[in-house]
Amino acid sequence: MSSGKHKETRYDQKLKNSPGYEGWWFLFAVLILHLGVRIIEPTYSVESLDYFVQALYKLLPAFGLMFLLLWLFNLFANPQQVSRYFGLHSGLKGWMFAIVGGIISMGSMYLWYPLLQDLKAKGMRTSLLASFLYSRAIKIPMLPFMAHYFGSLYTVLFVFNIVLFSVTSGLMMGASL
Repeated sequence: MSSGKHKETRYDQKLKNSPGYEGWWFLFAVLILHLGVRIIEPTYSVESLDYFVQALYKLLPAFGLMFLLLWLFNLFANPQQVSRYFGLHSGLKGWMFAIVGGIISMGSMYLWYPLLQDLKAKGMRTSLLASFLYSRAIKIPMLPFMAHYFGSLYTVLFVFNIVLFSVTSGLMMGASL
């Protein structure tokens, strides 16, 4: 009975049955909103479009890096490896990898979503995914500043609580989906 596959949840079934139109509907809604603003106040429309182009220009290198990382990940990682480290039977090792991975992860969160989606598709448990996302609240470069301004005890308790509640949050997400 222990085949190594994770138990399929309602969320997994919904993802499989979803044709993937949500992103297109969101884009359509944003375009309609932009058109409405353009009709009401054209200068705001031009300013927002200019800001969007500037932001996109700044983000293109980050997107390129993320696509490169995704390509490398897909090239070298297989579902068996992901299942071993993040799957149903990963145990304490999976929790440790998720928490430490969340703590050491850097950059904007939305750049991590494609990689996390790929990990989920290859067998990462929802509970470990939630734990990874929650533990991103710990920022190693900021810990000395936190200790300086709030004290070492506060910093230790803060880190302990984030880790504890990342596990709690992960367990709740795993149980609810």
